[in-house]
This record gives sequence, C-alpha cells and structure tokens, in this order.
Amino acid sequence: MLVVALAATAFGVYSQDYKLEAGVGAGISGYLGDVNQSNVLRRPGYAAEVSIKYLINKRFAAKAAISTAKISGNSEDFDMVFPDGATYRFGHPYYDVSAAFEFNFFNFGIGSPYQKLKRITPYITIGIGAAYAPEAKAFSPMIPIGVGAKYKLKSRINLGVEMRAKMMLGDKIDGLTDLRGMNSSFMKNTDWCPTLMFGISYEFKEVCKTCHYVE
Repeated sequence: MLVVALAATAFGVYSQDYKLEAGVGAGISGYLGDVNQSNVLRRPGYAAEVSIKYLINKRFAAKAAISTAKISGNSEDFDMVFPDGATYRFGHPYYDVSAAFEFNFFNFGIGSPYQKLKRITPYITIGIGAAYAPEAKAFSPMIPIGVGAKYKLKSRINLGVEMRAKMMLGDKIDGLTDLRGMNSSFMKNTDWCPTLMFGISYEFKEVCKTCHYVE
C-alpha cells in the first residue's frame, strides 16, 4: 500500500492532463529610464502578448512568447536637470521575444483529491529574451522577471494576471542614452520596462494516460 501511495503522489506531481497551452494577454506598460527614474506608471502605455507553453508537470512550465508594448517619457514631468538645461521626451512601441520557466507554488489543476490540485496558484517566472524598438532603431537583450496568479476557470481554460519587470541589458530601448554623461554598460544605467498583463489561455494536446507499445 505504501508503494501505491508513493506512486500516486509522484503521478500527481508529474502527470499533466495536457502538454501544451496557448494564450493571449493584454494590459499596460510602464518605463523607468533616463527621463523617468521614480514613477513607473507616470505615462502608461499598452501591452499585448501571445504565448505558447510546454506543461512539464503541475508545477513547472516552459514558455515562449512574442509581445509588444508602448513606452513613453518626458523629463519635464520630474525635477530632473540635464546639462545645459536640455529636456527630452519620447514615445514609441517596442517588440520582444522571450523564453522563460514558470514555477507554480501549488499543483495547478482540477482533479482527484489525492493530487492535491488547486484551482488558483501564485507563480514566479524568469527567462531571457531580446527587444527591438523600430523608431529608435534600438536592440537590447533583456531578462524578464515576473510574479503572478492564475485561476483554472475550466479544465482547459485558465485566467491569469502577471506583473513582469523587463530588465533591458542596455540603455537604448527608449532612444535616449548617457544623457548625464554617465556611460552605460551591459548592467549599468539600463532601462526597465515593466508590464501588468491580464490573460486567458487554453490547454490542448492531451497526455496519453494508458499508452502501451504494441509491435
């Protein structure tokens, strides 16, 4: 009986009803950089995303996403003094691609009690990606870090909300750089482009529960 119980527990953690999950999201974006160093939502813009996940188990998923957001800023919004009293403003969209791992704090799903599944769970995510702003002709690697919560509306349909901080590994995505004569580098004086996203997703490609090899 102990062996059966241990096997059931392992199956509850590592099994998955569906292998893949496709989703879309929309929300608002913010910006922290050369002309905004304090209020991330001073000039909010739009944000949107499409994604695909590989559901490793009830706790872990690997995610690939394509997203876009608009960022803007104006140095006149703040008490910021630049050399020669210059002022700066900008507003444009950027596009990014990313790959990330996602970790659920609870076994996420709807199912039998022995799997200890929860219809709602908080989660964390971290990955790597790259962003490009056509108007600024700027490219930047980035590290997306996020926290969120998801709710299983039905067996295949999930709702979610996520706050993601996109750390740009550079200082050019806003089209502005080194305004105070402070040289930027890979990790110094970089731009941050956070988003708050609400999403819906659909699970598909059911896992075979009784697959046997037959000659």
